[in-house]
Amino acid sequence: MKSTTRKMVGLPLKRSAYLQWLVSTVLLVGVCALSWAQETDERPGAWRVTPRISVGATYSDNINLAPADAAQDDYVLQVDPGISVRKRGGRLDLRLDYTAQGLMYANNSDANTINNFLQAFGTAELVQQNLFLDVYGSIEQVPIDSSDRTDVGGLRARGGTPAGLDLFNNIDFGLPGAADLFGPVGIFSDIALTDNQATAHRFGASPYWRQNIGGWAEALLRYRYDNIFYNEEDGINDQQIDRQTDLSDSQIHTIEVNLASGRRFSTLEWNIDYFYQRQDDQQDESGLEDSDDRRENVAGQLIYQLNQQWSLLAEAGYENNQVTDFESRNGAYWGLGAIWSPDRFFELRGLYGPEVNELAVRWNPSVRTLLEVSRRDQQVGVDPGVRWTGTFRHRARRSTWSASYIDEVTNNQRLFGSGLLAVGPDGQPLPLDEQGQAVIADGVFGSSNQNFRLKRFDAGMTYRLGPAGVWVNVFNEDREEQDPALDESNYGASALWTWRLTPRTASFLGVGWGHDDLSEDRRNDYWVSAIGLARMFTPNSGGLISYRYYQNDAESAEQEFRENRLNIRYSMKF
Repeated sequence: MKSTTRKMVGLPLKRSAYLQWLVSTVLLVGVCALSWAQETDERPGAWRVTPRISVGATYSDNINLAPADAAQDDYVLQVDPGISVRKRGGRLDLRLDYTAQGLMYANNSDANTINNFLQAFGTAELVQQNLFLDVYGSIEQVPIDSSDRTDVGGLRARGGTPAGLDLFNNIDFGLPGAADLFGPVGIFSDIALTDNQATAHRFGASPYWRQNIGGWAEALLRYRYDNIFYNEEDGINDQQIDRQTDLSDSQIHTIEVNLASGRRFSTLEWNIDYFYQRQDDQQDESGLEDSDDRRENVAGQLIYQLNQQWSLLAEAGYENNQVTDFESRNGAYWGLGAIWSPDRFFELRGLYGPEVNELAVRWNPSVRTLLEVSRRDQQVGVDPGVRWTGTFRHRARRSTWSASYIDEVTNNQRLFGSGLLAVGPDGQPLPLDEQGQAVIADGVFGSSNQNFRLKRFDAGMTYRLGPAGVWVNVFNEDREEQDPALDESNYGASALWTWRLTPRTASFLGVGWGHDDLSEDRRNDYWVSAIGLARMFTPNSGGLISYRYYQNDAESAEQEFRENRLNIRYSMKF
């Protein structure tokens, strides 16, 4: 039983947080419903609202993911009503997916619950070609403590991007209509009773103004407000009360100003960027002081074209930051360099100055292939030193290849806050960071308020030939703090194979492995394997049956577990 005193003390903050969530959700769904009533058809730019429901049953022989002598079996009935809203065209683009996950346990009825899942992004053109507004939101379940047991659903990356051992969401079965039917709820739900789960909410709005100044300059002014808050009381017992004080609600305010040369400039290009971000963390009843981070910088760049192959480069900037737990060396920097572009496919850039030096290469032989790698050593800023970044993408006739590497000082709130800022070419929500690069976040790591240096590498390949499809992913993530004893790392690989047996039936087989080092005595090896069959009965309904084996070989015997899980599900959309 939860502590009554604890619940009463935390009530005002949680009531305020849920009031914000309720108001935002009602407004968003209300606008969608009103628009649907006015216009619902299949024309380009029309509103498409698709209600859906999924009903399933799961048997687990270790629902609490405990060692063999403490394992409990259970039957779980799952009912997942949801709604999808799409609007693309005209002056409004909108994508919303909401699911209410209802869980009913046969042997642990006191754990019956409803979990909310939301991904939503909308952008509206308020004043033609000038004023725009982005509104976005997400709700999901996240692990609280990295050293505790975690269901497979908690090993995923944010924004629906496959990573870690999360193979079984958004599977492409190659069946018409299957993605809309099975994708929003995934194959395996996060239903294990581990007492290690919080609900993370994020809602934000970002108005911005674009202006062409007579062909001489292009201007952009953007403000972004993000509200991130947690409900960590659900699923936490009296022995875990100390975890509830480790998360704080955050408001993040961001201002971006960009001024760049316009079409009237030919041999000279220039740009000026200003960035300001303040993160206000509000501790609740823990009694700890609020901790606020501030990041501010301005940078300018000049490029003078000497000829078709060579250009001169000059860059200067100023850093003014205050980031908890990390050194911030504030001050100015400048550098001079050159750019070599022997053709339109290749570019090599070099910059050198007293406080900064950089070497970057870009290779873009076609619209299907892009390679960008840079090494920047900057002696002012947050945690000054060397930063590597890289991106590789290649799309062939039957396969796609990708790899990325990021290195930055961040925290859980900033990662979650920047996890849903745009819509990709396929209409899926696209996770971005401050520079517009894809963000990979969380995974097995728990949630806290501490800043850390994130180094993450991901590489993946997809291949489809006729009825067969293959997905392969490898990853490595390190989180470094000022105290090396608190450093954490996680790496692994996964693979998934699908086979379309008939025009309406497909099978899948997936395996995955992940290793983490969370402290000197907290090391885990997670293994997952799954097999299943999906069938589309009609274009709007289908069923799925699957088996999953999940185990953890941990250094601590208390963390080891084995689980067999059998699931059957029927889904339909209206």
